[in-house]
Amino acid sequence: MHEQNISLDVKGVSKNLIDSVQFREQGNKLFRTNRLNGYKCIKAIELYTRSIAYANPSSEELALAYANRSAVLLKIHKYELSIQDIDRALVFNHSDELKVKLYVRKVECLISIGESSVKEDYKNALYWLNKLPSNNPNKKYFQLKLQYLYQQLKRGLKKNKEKQQPKNLHRKIKSRNVEVPYASDAVAIEYNDTYGRHIVATRDISPGEVIAIEKPYSSLLRPTNIYTHCSNCLEVSLASIPCDHCVYAMYCSEKCKLENWKKYHDVECSIISILFMISDYVKFDLFSIRITIQAIKESKSFKTLRKWIKQVDESKDPRTKGFSSDMKLHGDRYISVYSLVTNTKHRFICDLFKKTVDSSLLLYILATNTLIFGNKLEPKISALLNNEDAILIGGLILRHQQMIPNNVHSFTEEYGLDARERGIVVMPFYSLFNHSCNSNVVRYSRAKEMVMCALYPIKKGEQLFDNYGKHYAIIQQINRQNNFLRQYFFLCKCTACKSDVPLYNDLYYIKEVVQNNFDRMKIKTALKNLKEYISLAITDKMDDKEHIIQELLQMIQVLHDHIPMPTREINDVVETLKRVYCLTGNKFVLPKI
Repeated sequence: MHEQNISLDVKGVSKNLIDSVQFREQGNKLFRTNRLNGYKCIKAIELYTRSIAYANPSSEELALAYANRSAVLLKIHKYELSIQDIDRALVFNHSDELKVKLYVRKVECLISIGESSVKEDYKNALYWLNKLPSNNPNKKYFQLKLQYLYQQLKRGLKKNKEKQQPKNLHRKIKSRNVEVPYASDAVAIEYNDTYGRHIVATRDISPGEVIAIEKPYSSLLRPTNIYTHCSNCLEVSLASIPCDHCVYAMYCSEKCKLENWKKYHDVECSIISILFMISDYVKFDLFSIRITIQAIKESKSFKTLRKWIKQVDESKDPRTKGFSSDMKLHGDRYISVYSLVTNTKHRFICDLFKKTVDSSLLLYILATNTLIFGNKLEPKISALLNNEDAILIGGLILRHQQMIPNNVHSFTEEYGLDARERGIVVMPFYSLFNHSCNSNVVRYSRAKEMVMCALYPIKKGEQLFDNYGKHYAIIQQINRQNNFLRQYFFLCKCTACKSDVPLYNDLYYIKEVVQNNFDRMKIKTALKNLKEYISLAITDKMDDKEHIIQELLQMIQVLHDHIPMPTREINDVVETLKRVYCLTGNKFVLPKI
């Protein structure tokens, strides 16, 4: 490219009237459909939110999209969110008829939640209703609607706040780790040539004990969730507000919007639409740039960033690689992220070549469209080649391109019976856990953090194993092994792989492997409520999740003590426990009409 004097001129999607109107009209069509249900309402909200994202600030299209979304929010009984959208729409100068519609809708929401301020909005609705001409075809409808609401108002207001989701069970770490402040002192980081850096128990650990509660260094919302979740906190957001400049960032609040802007979006905003336009792997490409931006902002200077990199590269102790000067592994510091493995030596030349080309292109886009280097660089390859800071950042992007596939974790939410990806996160400590197809820990996501608990009893000195998404009971051994070699460059030698444990449907039942009558009776007693708990976990109808969790943990302890091999019942208990844990964390609940 340099020799041929090639430059790139790539433009992304920007806010525009045509797309905003198109998405709003699609939302209208869906919302007016027959047999409206919760799923369709969410899809309509998503379309209206897209319309909001594409609308120019302070435009009529923006106001109309807010107004239409408020109608869906009212339909699914999200009254307070509907009021937020109504107020956003009322800021703009509308026709008298639309003002009547919005104030009537707001009155209905306020009455539904028993809000005393409804009287003022009722007066506003009447005022604008009286301004409508007598021949307006909708005036009679608004009059009847207000009369109905007035009768409700006369009967008195009843506080009826929207039903809140149960708060997450507050799990605590018994005693903090000296080297890893957000982990338990029941574990320690160790290193050897066989396992690399790995985690071992410093004492006996019981099922259910909290191993760590780690917050991400960086996170990235799944692209398909942009218009239903907050781009900053990743929480479900059905009344999002847009970035003022791009169409790919939506927020649950002004607070999240400002926080995200300061963290990295002030830089990536001008290039995010370009990445969505040209990238086949926008999730990884954007994340590699985002981590780079956060590293630059954290270090405050390229000189400091070089110092950190040198510290890790020249580290003589592989166990403490990535530790800060206080000899702790901090999850919120880039030095910990930089220390994670890239597997460069194991990668094929073609893979490295592609990642190098991708990284060069990402650097070019970053340098020529943002002020990351103080000024926008000239759109010439030579401008990058002659800039030492640009070479440094290009190298970091390339490093992140290799690091991400081997180290990021899915940040999940329960959606019906499935656990689906809400976004991806990088967590330095959790990346140190090796894999087992039958792991002895479990992770689940909640709010802005991820909790890890022991799944089975773990003896002092034993290694703690996570699962990289391939469980022995549902994926055949040969397929698991091929995946690990292709993505992680190792051959799994866990117990399940060594003994080639069969898939779930071919596993033995307890009665086939336990011969002792006393053991059988003890196991039967322990599992007496298992079928009930499986049913409750499937339907998510559990009033006391903590009690169920404790009983399931007791079942695991009994089974661990009396059964020498995996059985169907062990899988049933473990998977039920995982489901209940996840139900105490992030959820996406389809609304009821």
